Amino acid sequence: MSVSTDYKVAVLQQIENRNKLYGRFADIINSHNLLHDQNKNLQKENENLKNELEKNRREISTKAHGTVTGSERSEQVAALEQKLIRIQEELTEVHRTKGARNQQIIDLNFAVQEKEKELIEVKQTLKDKTDEVNKLNQQTSSLETHISELQQANQTLKDEYQALHITYESVDGKLRQCQMDNRDLVERWLKFKHKEAESLNSENDNFKRKSDRKVTAGLQEGAVENTQQARSTHNIYTTIDTSVHPFITTGKVQMLLPQAMISIQLPRLRLNKSKSNILVSKKVSIEEETPPSMYGSHHHCMAVVRLPQLALCKWRAHESEVTATRFSSSGGILATGGSDRFIHIWNFIGGTDKSRLQYTLRGSNGGITDIDMGPQDQILAASSNDYATRIWTIETQRLKLTLTGHGGKVLAARFLGSVHRLASGSNDRTVKVWDVRSGSCTRTFMAGSSCNDLVSADDADCLASGHFDRKVRIWDARISGHAQNEIVVGGRVTSVDMPFDKTTLVCCTKDHTLEVIDLRKSAVVSLFSDDRFKVATDQTRCSYSNDGMFVAVGSSDGSVLTWKVKTGELVSITKEHRAIQLFHAIGWKNSILFIIITKSNFNCVLWVRY
Repeated sequence: MSVSTDYKVAVLQQIENRNKLYGRFADIINSHNLLHDQNKNLQKENENLKNELEKNRREISTKAHGTVTGSERSEQVAALEQKLIRIQEELTEVHRTKGARNQQIIDLNFAVQEKEKELIEVKQTLKDKTDEVNKLNQQTSSLETHISELQQANQTLKDEYQALHITYESVDGKLRQCQMDNRDLVERWLKFKHKEAESLNSENDNFKRKSDRKVTAGLQEGAVENTQQARSTHNIYTTIDTSVHPFITTGKVQMLLPQAMISIQLPRLRLNKSKSNILVSKKVSIEEETPPSMYGSHHHCMAVVRLPQLALCKWRAHESEVTATRFSSSGGILATGGSDRFIHIWNFIGGTDKSRLQYTLRGSNGGITDIDMGPQDQILAASSNDYATRIWTIETQRLKLTLTGHGGKVLAARFLGSVHRLASGSNDRTVKVWDVRSGSCTRTFMAGSSCNDLVSADDADCLASGHFDRKVRIWDARISGHAQNEIVVGGRVTSVDMPFDKTTLVCCTKDHTLEVIDLRKSAVVSLFSDDRFKVATDQTRCSYSNDGMFVAVGSSDGSVLTWKVKTGELVSITKEHRAIQLFHAIGWKNSILFIIITKSNFNCVLWVRY
């Protein structure tokens, strides 16, 4: 039924197209038909006139002999002749008009033939195009079917990837737990071995004390028997420091000993311990090489905040500008990033006076702008100039995830209390919160200004960001929309940092000042400045000390300035470089260490107080 209907519609369309084509010649054809009818009428009238003329002539010839006079006949003949001439002229004009119309008809016939040829060509073209459209429709249907199949396969792959990702997270968590259990077992084993060593030391001490007592008793008995002889011969003076023997309380003691006993030496048990890493904040045990029971108790000194004074280690970190740095939470490793698109993981040997490249993380397509490490130092996140943030697993040096979605350079990246949530700030004037497990963006905050740095304000859902428009904004990652608070500072913000108590925030601004903000009051409470402090770049970083008592920043002339937060006193200015350098970033870790990144000669400098 549909085929017959389509055929009728096609025929009707062809008839309508033909009528449109021939409609332009309808007036000419109608006028030609009208002239043709007029010509026939004139021919009939001409025939009638001829018949009437013949009839009149016959009448004239028959009446020539009648009563009609010659003059009357001549008048009738003249009238008839005039009428005949007029009719002949009309006939001539009709023939002329007929010739012109015939010529028009011939021309129109030629035009119609041309149009018919064009119509045939158009019909053929239309047929070809119709066949092509049918083929394209078939291809479209085939492609739509293929796309549907690909979408189903893609969805299946996504589901499988999600399942594998969840499995990987579970296995990775179990691996980390096993590693933590292994470290715990190793530590417990070391403690057990240490206790065994101490027990052995105690036993040796007891044995030595008993031996000392026996020797002392024997010497005293011998001394009593030979007192007179000993007094007459010589006095033997033996001086013993009370810091060496626990049974002697006076400063010096003189004892009478036989000459043969002077060279007696008591054995000592030595228990050596490995030196702890200076980058790791632990209690440092200072032990003599003698047993603790004999030479006094253990002495412990806790690491305290001290201002760095000595540039201990200097090394070339990258082949180009060094743009980012980050210590691990334990302080055991240091990560540096540069415009060469690499991230280097460093540790230090020989008491931190030598740097050692441990890992190199690759995969970034742009220069590194910021680095952050996860809470357990298992993964590392880095933002870059290629509009993306990437996450690596440190132990395997594998690129784990790439987070894309910013429309400009990503200038800052921070973990929000766990390895599963990450915040990033970009010069596209947005701040984004990411779910690392799924790789999706969960929140997008429209800041309205380029974000130069980020910091987690509570290691959970609150984050603070510093912006080009001279504002520090506080965001709640659980709520979409505007910033929860905006604090105006004196210049465009280059960096932000917070101490361990998360109650204050320090920001470095381009008006060459450090401003301390009390987050409880949402106001600037302190401002640090000095004539020697100049901010050179929009990525100049400042840093709090571990106890929050000091804040440090690098100046454009190569010096490092340290202020005391409570009093605002400039307590330290250190400078190692002779030439003027551009300090990019500073990291303060475990109270006694400084890391300073210089941009001009691609070097890193490690500062420490000894």
